[in-house]
Amino acid sequence: MVNRAAKMARHLLKTWDFIERMEQAPDALGVENCLIDLAALFGFTTVFGGVVPNPSVSREEIPSRILVQRMPIEWTKRYNDRDYVFRDPIVSHLQSVRAPFSWDEAYAASLNAADVKLIRGEAGEFGLRIGHVVPVPTLDGSLATISFGGEAPEMSADAKDALTFAAAYAVGRLLHVPRRSVDVEVTMTPRETDVLLWAAEGKSDWDIATILGISRPTVLKHMRSARDKLDAMNRTHAVVKAIRGRLIP
Repeated sequence: MVNRAAKMARHLLKTWDFIERMEQAPDALGVENCLIDLAALFGFTTVFGGVVPNPSVSREEIPSRILVQRMPIEWTKRYNDRDYVFRDPIVSHLQSVRAPFSWDEAYAASLNAADVKLIRGEAGEFGLRIGHVVPVPTLDGSLATISFGGEAPEMSADAKDALTFAAAYAVGRLLHVPRRSVDVEVTMTPRETDVLLWAAEGKSDWDIATILGISRPTVLKHMRSARDKLDAMNRTHAVVKAIRGRLIP
């Protein structure tokens, strides 16, 4: 009983230490560092996360959906340049799964053996053989996720519970902590404001295009411009920053 109580106390202390570091992180990089430091305690060496793309998302939209990408530089470049996000069994698994899962579970569930062989094999070249994935639903109906990877990390129940908690907390912080505050002089064009307003209502790019009577590529252009002005990491982040900056109601 004493050992169990001591173990619980240690876990509680680690939790509070993590929360305190997260709350004190001044920017997205600080949050990312907190996350990778916690993952390292369990032998994980990489963290990758963002808003999960559906099959209709264009290649141009992918960068704006990334929240954290702490992986070997060469693997990051290969993954991005070759559009592996559209072939990754882990991303495919996230289209239907909302509970945390391992990379092996995603590989086993995939119906595309060629993609499994490709991603598993090439990731393994960089020491990424075992991973834990945490889906995090957001209030706007999107699905964010954080994926931890490594050569031979700890996959105990305690490790997975800690990473699941940390991932959910980190996603909230990454969407909350801007890379820089919204400048009071930032102004939106009427179309950028319209796009942000309808995005805040939960409308898709196709919906917004129909409502405004413009093409979907034009919607994406205005959204990209708004994100650049707000220095936002993705669509949801742009809406949050626009609301906080009183740029939209």
